[in-house]
Amino acid sequence: MRCNTVSISQANPIVERLTALFFHQICWTILSICGIMKSTSILQKGGKTMRLKKLELYGFKSFAQRTEIVFNEGITGIVGPNGSGKSNIGDAVRWVLGEQSAKTLRGASMSDVIFNGTQKRKPLSYCEVSLIFDNDDRALPMDYAEVMVTRRVYRNGESEYYLNRTACRLKDIIDLFRDTGIGKEGYSIIGQGRIDEILSRRGEDRRQIFEEAAGIVKFKARKEEADKKLQRTLENAARIDDILEELNRQLKPLEEQARNAREYIELSAELKILDLNLFLVRSDKARERLAELDTELMNLRAVLDDTEVALMEKTQLRDAHQTEIAQLEEKITAARNGLMACAEAVHEAQNTLSTLNSRRENRQENRQRVLDEQNDSRTRLKDLDDLFNRSTDESSAQEELVHQAEAALEKAKADAAGAEEQEAAADEALEAHKTAIMTAMNRLNAVKNDQTRLKTMRGQMEARLAEIISSTDSLKEEEARLAQAVNEAGERLNIETSRQEQLAHALRQQQDELEHSDAALIQIRNQAEQLASNLQAAQSRQKLLIEMTREMEGYNNSVRRAVSYAKEQRMTGVKGVLAQLITVPLQYETAIDMALGAAQQNIVTDHEETAKELISYLRQNRLGRATFLPQTTVRPKLLNDKEKQALKLPGCVGVASDLVKCPPEYRGIIENLLGRTVIADNLDHGIPIMRAGNHTFRLVTLEGDVMHSGGSMTGGSTQSKMVNLLGRERELKELTQRLQEGKTRLDAMKEELQQEQTKKNGLKLSVQEALNNLHQQEIAVARETEREEAARAELNNHISRMEQTELATVQLRESIQQIDEQLESIGQISGNAQLDQTAMEEKTAQLQEELFNARQYAASAADRVMTRTLQLSDLRHQLDILHKDATHYEQDRSQILREMERRTEQLAAMDDMDQQDLEEIARTTVLVDTRQLEQKRQEQVAQSLENRRAATQEKLRDVLTDMENLHQVHNRDADRIHRTELARSKVESDLRVMQDRIWNSYEVTYAGAEEFRITESFDVVESDRRAAQLMSQIRALGNVNVNAVEEYANTKARYDELTTQQEDLRQAENDLRELINRLLEQMETTFVDNFSKLQVYFSETFTRLFGGGKAELTLMDPADPLNCGIEVNAQPPGKKLQLLSLLSGGERALTAIAILFAMLKLKPTPFCILDEIEAALDDANIGYYADYLLEYSQGTQFIVVTHRKGTMERCNALYGVAMEEQGVSKMVSVSLQDYKE
Repeated sequence: MRCNTVSISQANPIVERLTALFFHQICWTILSICGIMKSTSILQKGGKTMRLKKLELYGFKSFAQRTEIVFNEGITGIVGPNGSGKSNIGDAVRWVLGEQSAKTLRGASMSDVIFNGTQKRKPLSYCEVSLIFDNDDRALPMDYAEVMVTRRVYRNGESEYYLNRTACRLKDIIDLFRDTGIGKEGYSIIGQGRIDEILSRRGEDRRQIFEEAAGIVKFKARKEEADKKLQRTLENAARIDDILEELNRQLKPLEEQARNAREYIELSAELKILDLNLFLVRSDKARERLAELDTELMNLRAVLDDTEVALMEKTQLRDAHQTEIAQLEEKITAARNGLMACAEAVHEAQNTLSTLNSRRENRQENRQRVLDEQNDSRTRLKDLDDLFNRSTDESSAQEELVHQAEAALEKAKADAAGAEEQEAAADEALEAHKTAIMTAMNRLNAVKNDQTRLKTMRGQMEARLAEIISSTDSLKEEEARLAQAVNEAGERLNIETSRQEQLAHALRQQQDELEHSDAALIQIRNQAEQLASNLQAAQSRQKLLIEMTREMEGYNNSVRRAVSYAKEQRMTGVKGVLAQLITVPLQYETAIDMALGAAQQNIVTDHEETAKELISYLRQNRLGRATFLPQTTVRPKLLNDKEKQALKLPGCVGVASDLVKCPPEYRGIIENLLGRTVIADNLDHGIPIMRAGNHTFRLVTLEGDVMHSGGSMTGGSTQSKMVNLLGRERELKELTQRLQEGKTRLDAMKEELQQEQTKKNGLKLSVQEALNNLHQQEIAVARETEREEAARAELNNHISRMEQTELATVQLRESIQQIDEQLESIGQISGNAQLDQTAMEEKTAQLQEELFNARQYAASAADRVMTRTLQLSDLRHQLDILHKDATHYEQDRSQILREMERRTEQLAAMDDMDQQDLEEIARTTVLVDTRQLEQKRQEQVAQSLENRRAATQEKLRDVLTDMENLHQVHNRDADRIHRTELARSKVESDLRVMQDRIWNSYEVTYAGAEEFRITESFDVVESDRRAAQLMSQIRALGNVNVNAVEEYANTKARYDELTTQQEDLRQAENDLRELINRLLEQMETTFVDNFSKLQVYFSETFTRLFGGGKAELTLMDPADPLNCGIEVNAQPPGKKLQLLSLLSGGERALTAIAILFAMLKLKPTPFCILDEIEAALDDANIGYYADYLLEYSQGTQFIVVTHRKGTMERCNALYGVAMEEQGVSKMVSVSLQDYKE
């Protein structure tokens, strides 16, 4: 039995090896069919005409690798098994010529033509197909001896077309091949679909191929283009008609709007003159009022300063009295606090004595209670000891009963287990006996079958072994040749790859340089544009500041007129306005502006006489008031040494006069105005500084808040000034310097920009040249890679075949030996194997009886186990109860012992505390006596201090009365200053509002408005009345479109221009209709002439192909040759004339082929691709077809995809398409010239 089992298990791998050997034998048989390539054919050669030279594919459908197919003259055959991808070659040609239908290319979308990958290869991202034509005769309208047409498509659907590697449009390719028969709609590519069109039951369906042959496609295309142009012309004409109609509706309203706009412009111009002159008059009055208010404010502030000095002296005296009172109060408070502390200490000691006595009484009561609880615990402890001993005795007796019950249960379980084992053994023995009977019968039948099969296999193996041995030598020679080819291809590939890497490295360097240049160019251009914009803004600002400085914009009219008068009179004693004589750093401008206030416009003179002369001039001409600062009379006002101590505090910037720069001769004037003004960074630091100086000077923060001497403060938000007198000169100098530096930088940037642009242009040319070189090198590397891969693949395939051959030889010999051994073993087993049926049946009955008895005994043993288990469970439950009782007794006893121990410790602690309380009572009694004596002494000290405080408070009340009177005077003066400042702010705000309105309305400043000033008498009242009248007239015009004048002129001009275009479109429509009529006439003439010739050629070709009979082509409606269908009637030999649809399948196919040959005779194409069009023909008709094909190959180059032997025999060259790798097509070229006889 064991030997037989081994022989059967070894049979499976033997069968697998035999299957592989039979597969190789089938492959060798198929390869022997290639003997067909030795068939003879006649090579026809014609004149040198345009022909298809080459087809290059990459990634198209199943052609994953770059594939090149060279087409020679004559007939080129493409063969291969079904599914190998040979029809993809015809699809590739159709696709590169512009086919847009994915369905025609046997796909769902255009991305389906891209190689989609296999289990071993990744999908490609694009595919590319190129057709190369020999154009020596210039048949194609391009001045090139070779024309390459390329199409490329990416997975995103984007397509690219190239002519001789130059990007072009699809239309360019279609126009290039129009009326040559080449193209996706021509008859240069004929497959089963094209045959079906010819064989269609509807004559209209077959018109297209006849039109291509008749040569009217180009006329038809021109007509379709003319129809489209006519349609566009009609649409444009209709659109212009609509526009003209709309413009005509717009012209009349626009004309009326233009009249209103002209009237509005005239009224607005007059209103502007009046408005600007009213503005000038009112601005002058406002400036004069500002000067008067500034003088009044200066006088009021001088009076206020004197009041503040007196108030400060009283404040110092008040502070001294208040300080003395505060010190006395602190001492009184300390004395009162000591008195209260003594009283509290006495009271606290008395409370302590009472508490200690009460606590001793409570402790004695608690001690007696603890002694009583201790006696109760001793009684409970004795009772628990008795209960615990009784429970322990009962648990020992119960444990003995549990041990007896456990022993009885274990014995019952052992009996039950033995019974179950006997039952299982009996059951297993019975099943094993049954299995042995079936196994013995099956084994004998298998042995007989194996013996017959192995004898047959041995004969087949011996025959295959002899065949393989005979082919070994030729395979070794081929291996050496292929290895040499791989080495040579690898060396060429290394050379090309090394050069490609060099070119790629050089390209990357140039691209990096170009990117850097690009980034630098953008950065420089952006910087230059930003700088130019900044310079333009600065120039505008500079121009405005120069004009404001020249016109003294922002100064009071009286100041401007006084300075102007001084210049006219050449008064050398007038030094200038204060704001023009000083320089203030930017960070201090706000503070100094607030500190000086109106004093910025004070005029500095050399002495009083000069000031007096200017005052007389202002008074006589009623030009307002101005303040003058004679150098001979104005004296410095400075801080004293005590006040200077405040300058050391945090946040103090310095004295205002020290922060202002000016010529030395004006320093005294500056110190007069600003010598007692301190600058601080903010109010938080300013307040402590003023307190330290006793409010005797003025303080201004950098934000413009003012703290006056005497304590008053001015602050809050300030409106931004239109004119900053202090910062004007500084800003003008800064702008001049910035403009000069900016212009220099801008010139440098322009020169740098030009240099960088030149550098970039050079780099772009270098990168383009490097790209071209790299592209050419990539093509060379790809070509060498394909050659190397092809050579290596061929070598690997050959080595694989040799290895398979050697492996097959060894396996065959081993298998024959194993088969001999198995046949000998099987013979012995077959002779000795006998089955004793009767003995096995008796043994079966005996085993069944043993199994029944074992099951009865096992059931009885299981019942006994259940009874013993229940008894043991009850005894264990009772034992658990006894154990729990004993545990509870023990826990209660431990709890009582812990409580007794705790009470003993508590009694000892009570005794200690009682002793401590007795000691504390003695100490507290002594402390009460001491505190009572100290309390009396503190009462005497407090009374003395209160008497001194009353005297000082009387003096303070007198000082406060004086200060109140001074405060009233100060508040009255401050209120007058505040009202004056409000009046000044009101005038200044009104002036600003006027300036804003004039600027918003006319974008004119005061200086600009001067150009419009009316020099003769100007009546303000009459001007106001006339301005109101003009405003009323302008409002009466309503909403005025000020652009209406220009819009009307533009609309009128557009209307005239469109009218001219309308006339041109009408003329173009007539010209296009005339062209379409001429094309229709030319198409009809050409089609009828060529169709007549085609009828004759078809009749001749039909007779040749069928060996007799006749056929004809007819127009279904001769009166409408350009649109009617075409009927085909045929009469094969021995049959009557009938429609094409009534012929047999083979006759219909041959008739369609006759039509194609007739078209080629009428208008030969440079090449023609025939995709299995003879598939429906029988062997006899194949011969006629192939001979005719050979005859036509003298003038037309044929590429035929075929399965038929008769067609292959007429081919000059054969290409085999195979799939050595699943899903990837590969081409094998075989020239038949070497096999010609």
